[in-house]
Amino acid sequence: MSIVKMKRIGFVGPLDAREPLLDTLQHAALLDPVALTEVEEPPSELVARRLSLQRVTVALKARRQELKKEAPALNERAEISTAEDVLRRAEGLLSKKTELENRLSILAKEREQIAPWGEFDPADLPFLGAKDVHLGLFVVPPGEGDLVDRSKLDWAQDVELVGARGKETGLVALRIGAPLELDLEPAPLPTRSLSAIDAEIAEATREIEAGQQALGQLSAEMPSVLRYGKHLEDQLRYADVKSGAGGDGELFALSGWCPAEDLDELKATLTDIPVAVLEEDPEEGEEVPIKLRNPFFVRNFQPLLKAFNLPNYDEYDPTLFIAPFMGIFFGFCLGDFGYGLILTIIGAASLAKFKPEGEIKLAVQWLVILGVCTMVVGALIGNVFGIPVYSKIGALDENMLLFRLNSDPKLFFYTALGFGVLQLTIGMLIKLVRQIQLQRWQNVVGQLGWLSVFPAIAIWVKMGTPWAFVGCLVVILLFASPSPSMVRRLGGGAWALYNITGLVGDVMSYARIFGLGLSSGIIAMVVNTIAMAIVDGIPIVGWPIAILVLLGGHTFNFVMAMIGSVVHPARLQFLEFFGKFFEGGGRAYTPFQKLEGE
Repeated sequence: MSIVKMKRIGFVGPLDAREPLLDTLQHAALLDPVALTEVEEPPSELVARRLSLQRVTVALKARRQELKKEAPALNERAEISTAEDVLRRAEGLLSKKTELENRLSILAKEREQIAPWGEFDPADLPFLGAKDVHLGLFVVPPGEGDLVDRSKLDWAQDVELVGARGKETGLVALRIGAPLELDLEPAPLPTRSLSAIDAEIAEATREIEAGQQALGQLSAEMPSVLRYGKHLEDQLRYADVKSGAGGDGELFALSGWCPAEDLDELKATLTDIPVAVLEEDPEEGEEVPIKLRNPFFVRNFQPLLKAFNLPNYDEYDPTLFIAPFMGIFFGFCLGDFGYGLILTIIGAASLAKFKPEGEIKLAVQWLVILGVCTMVVGALIGNVFGIPVYSKIGALDENMLLFRLNSDPKLFFYTALGFGVLQLTIGMLIKLVRQIQLQRWQNVVGQLGWLSVFPAIAIWVKMGTPWAFVGCLVVILLFASPSPSMVRRLGGGAWALYNITGLVGDVMSYARIFGLGLSSGIIAMVVNTIAMAIVDGIPIVGWPIAILVLLGGHTFNFVMAMIGSVVHPARLQFLEFFGKFFEGGGRAYTPFQKLEGE
């Protein structure tokens, strides 16, 4: 239940031992390297291949999604050579598809321009000209259509054009025996017929479809492609670490962080490599990578912390303090045994079917834990899909605190605020312990003043005497911002006194537990009431309609309440609770390791 202790490890040796050391460290997966020199750009060939691979991977996944059940079975024999061939062929197909799509776009514009003129074949013009038949295409200015002298024309037809200047009128004119003489702007003659363009469009479309079919067949090699992606990432990380190593031409130096508990294992892997190994403890304020170690229940809340911020190396791991409060707050916000059961089933089924790993597995297990917490709270309160079970079965006990929360909104409201006082006090206690460890004694006195605020207010309310609260104010004024300068000390203390209103506001923020829990319960009961009213009001047909109302209403309420039950309790952790002791800003421990083969 802590942040794993780290050791800074340095390696110095002859230059020809650098690559054997890097290979060994990559397989050991224990060192988080630190660049000693400015890291160069990775090899352009590797970067280009990664970009190409990313494009191909996205295309293959999209194609499999389109094919769904018709997608070919995956070839689980993942070979790098296979992936390179797939990459080359897929790149060719994607490039050809892009080329064809661009060509189709050009053809579509060309067709749009000549379609109003009809099926016009330019190859017929020489034949018509030899027979003294003259054909022309003209653009008629707006409003001048009636001014065109058509008496000398043997045949004419108006067409509607859509061009860059908007809608215009076109004129197809034919005259036999004499050239066309019209005071109009001639339109450019089409270079080919509509049928020729349509044939080319059809051919390009067929080629795209054939390429998509080929891409679908290539998607069977997705395991190889994914393995190749890890292979490339290994090469890029290797190049990055190698570039960041120091040296003078004959010797090289490498530095990084290793968990103290794994140091002996790391040294054991280096017995055959001629390098000197140096180790030292982190210095105060040094940026040390963070690795968390927590038991099962608490570990499942780590993704929530990482989504916000990791602690600094010299801080406490707050996951232990998040876990119980997050579970309780979520349970009270969702507050229904039936909803908790559904969430638990969804999480357990996801674990069984998809078998997630790493952080995703922790997140799904976290949902299961939240579902169980909701079931416990729902059972104690007596809510099952909006039905107050204890009242229905006559097991009413007004002395049961949790049951009374369901029937007494005022008590629920005060309980939510009580959770706030408790959690904020724990946050201030954590900061007090840290100040004691750092031997900042004036800060300790000031923190004791903050810790006394809630008890002093309680004494004032219960006993009517404000002197304990006044004493807190004096301590905060003098010690909240220790400084040799009395002016700065009093100025910082005065600002801290103003922040007491912020502390009260933080407590009031916990009323959102009351609001969410009450609203989700009321909506569930309203859905049930509407459904029963339908049953009573509509004979026979009422039951099917009521079932639809129950399913739709409770599904909507469950989804919305679950979102709120995650977002708002998480906000209470990250803003109100963390604001009392947590700084954050740490980076995750990322060992140099081989991804290929995982």
